[in-house]
Parts: sequence; C-alpha cells; structure tokens
Amino acid sequence: MYKQNNRFPHRTEGNRIGKPLTGGKFHASRKPDVHKDDEFEKKTAKADKPVVRKILSFDDIKAQVSAWMENDRIPGKLQAWFTADATPENSDWRIVKEYKGAQENLVIDAPSRDMKPLELVNRVMEQLHKDHLRIFKKALRQIWFRATGDGRFALLVQVNVKGKISAHGYKTFVDFLERSCPEVISCHQIQCLPDRLFDPINAQGMKVECKCAFGNSFMPIASTGFCMHVLDWTPRIKDAWLNLPMRIKDAIHPNREDRFFEFCSGSSYVSASLAPFFKQVEALDCRESAMQSSKLNIRNIATQNMRFHRSHLDANFISKFFSKSENAEGRWTFYINLSTEDTITSEMVLSLAGSRPERILLQTGNLETASKAIKSFRNEGYMLRKSIPFYLEPGRGNFEILFLFVPDRVGILGQNPALAHRSRNIQRPKERLQSSKMSDIPHFVQKTPSFKQRKD
Repeated sequence: MYKQNNRFPHRTEGNRIGKPLTGGKFHASRKPDVHKDDEFEKKTAKADKPVVRKILSFDDIKAQVSAWMENDRIPGKLQAWFTADATPENSDWRIVKEYKGAQENLVIDAPSRDMKPLELVNRVMEQLHKDHLRIFKKALRQIWFRATGDGRFALLVQVNVKGKISAHGYKTFVDFLERSCPEVISCHQIQCLPDRLFDPINAQGMKVECKCAFGNSFMPIASTGFCMHVLDWTPRIKDAWLNLPMRIKDAIHPNREDRFFEFCSGSSYVSASLAPFFKQVEALDCRESAMQSSKLNIRNIATQNMRFHRSHLDANFISKFFSKSENAEGRWTFYINLSTEDTITSEMVLSLAGSRPERILLQTGNLETASKAIKSFRNEGYMLRKSIPFYLEPGRGNFEILFLFVPDRVGILGQNPALAHRSRNIQRPKERLQSSKMSDIPHFVQKTPSFKQRKD
C-alpha cells in the first residue's frame, strides 16, 4: 500500500520553496536555498587566524639557551650576542584580516611588540576604511609592506579580485599608492593556491601567482648594491641581518684561496657579499624566486667568481658536485641556514662531512635539531669550535645560533686515525721507586689458608 512521504510537505503560503536556478543565480526567497556548512566556515576562519604565541624577552632567551647548553652538555661557551636595535623604517609590516565569528576586521601586525605603526601604514589603513573601497576591503586578505632597509617599501596585496567592482576598487587603491605614498617603490597583487595567507618563510608548499601593478619585481637590499625578488624570504627586521655577512667573515677569517658554499641561500645575499674574500663561491636553493634573485646578484659582483645551483640539498647533489676534479680540491667552507621547521638528517651530515670541508657553518633556531647535529658531526670527526648566538629580530622572540665545526686533526675526539690504535683511557705515569725508599715500605706476607682452616 502506498504511504505518503511526510518529509516533503505540500507547498503552502507559509512554507515557500525557492524557485529553480535561472541564469546562474537563485531568486529571492524567505530562507536561503543553499545550506551553509557552519562547521566548514568555522574551520576556515580558525585556520586564517594568526597563531598567537608568547613572545619571550631577551633575558628569557638567554636563560633558555644557557639551560640548553648545560642540560645537553654542549661543549664550549657562547660568544657575544649578535644583534642591533630594531627600527620601524627597516622592518616589514602587515595589514591582515582577522575573523571573530562572522565579523571581519583589518588589524595592523607589527614586526615586534611595542613598535608603533609607521605613518605610511596608518595612511593606508585609513584609506581602506573609506566607503568607495568597501568591496575591495571585503575581498582583501592582507597587505605586506616589505622593507628594503633604507626606508622604502614594496607592497604585496593578497586579494581575491572577482567582478568589476572589486577590480575597480583595486585599481583605485593602486592609484592612491602612486599618488600619495612616495615611500612605496612597487606594488604586486598575489594569490595563493591553496588559499592561505602568504608568508615568505612558508611559501614552498603553495603556488603563488604574482602580478605587478607598478614598479619592479626586484627590490634593493638597502645600499649594498644587491637585490632580491619581492617573494623571497628575509627577516622581518633588517637592521642586524644587513651586517650578517661581515659577522660571518669575522668568525671564520677566510683565506683568499678558500672556497665558500651556501646552502638554502635564498637571495644569496650572504654568499654574494662574501664573494670578494673567496676564490670560488657557490649557492644552492630550490625556489624560483631565489634563482632569479641570485642570478641578478651574480651579475652585480665585480669578481665574477660565483655560481648558482637550483636544487634541493641532498646527498646525491653533494656527491655529484664534489666528484668533479675542479671541486674536489681546495679548502671549502659550508654555510647551512636552516629555518625553524627544517632539520638536518644523519645522511646529510654524513654527505657533508664526507666532502671533508675546512669549516662547516650551521645556523638554526631549533635547539633540538642543533643538539642532534652537534652529536652527528662529532661522530664524523668534526668538533664544535664556536657558538655565536644571533638575535636578528629584537622583540619577536626569535633567535638563532651559528655553530662553527672544524676537523679534529689532533685527536681531541679520539677519532684521529693516527691515534685510533691507542686506548681512550687516560694512562697516568707511575712513580718510580728508588732503592733507598724500598726499605721504608713495609712488606706483609699472608699464607693462604687450607681448606680445613677455612672450614673451621
């Protein structure tokens, strides 16, 4: 017998159903025709929120590093901290959209705590709140003010332009920048796939499309004569980072016949700055923006002794590179700049140490990675010579340590081939007894008891 399905009641005046889809749009109805996934929207909004973490003070960082060295028994002692005062004009600023439930707000993300916003950032923020940019502001994700290091900025505008109104709003905003912001030397619109907030340090897992509105795709690095792509990574605060190549030079004291290899080079700013002090300089990175920046900087070097390799840092590349006769000889210095998320594997340590460089520089802010790397290099015959702490971004709670490893040529680690046959136990010299002293030594003789005596 047929039974009526009551899940779909008859259409009445009080229960209207939206009309079918016509021309790609729904007609107006009393209730929305498309069911919104509230859970998905909550997850999306939560994912777009910036991660809030406690920012350590400089004293807390020093105490943390000292405790780590004591607990993990790191040999040697820390040298003087390398840092510089942070200035707002040489730092990256952001205007980013935050979500609080269904409410959207644009907020200013300062490069460090207690740093007051620049007049340029406030000027752009006021412009975004004007009524004629309402649609553009709704489509905006973030604006990244990338500092060149000399008071100028290159802007990255992450916005999803859909339709004529939002496109017109973006063009109006660009006209405002060209007309009222002489500090801005370039502006680029970017979109990311997947749709996440762009961050130069974590841009490897996404596809970034960049379209230039005005200016150049390369921004200068202060007055150094070198440039970098607008999508390339740099610290958000540039003051101490600009002097980093000279600090590395003072730490290793290179010879003019030495050779230098920078891994994970980015724009190759460090290796290009050190090129005049080495016979041969190589740089390696896997990103497209890093390759473009490095090749431009290579053309600006007067010595013309530098090359760039686009590849991942792996054992296969190292074995191929040093199997060539022109690279097998010479005193090499390896410089590895790891991000906080990167780790160096035991296989990589084996390959690097197997190339027998004169020095290995490892820069990292991950103390767990550092402890493992120190033990791994020690097992391969490289001892820790120097530990130089870097506080490149004051006020952000980020720190790094530069470790200098050198070959153990005198057998301090007990792995020198010439001393491998000797025991690692310390053999102290025994005192020689003269005949005049023998009479002063009492001699006791005890007979071994028999079985019966022991039994009694």
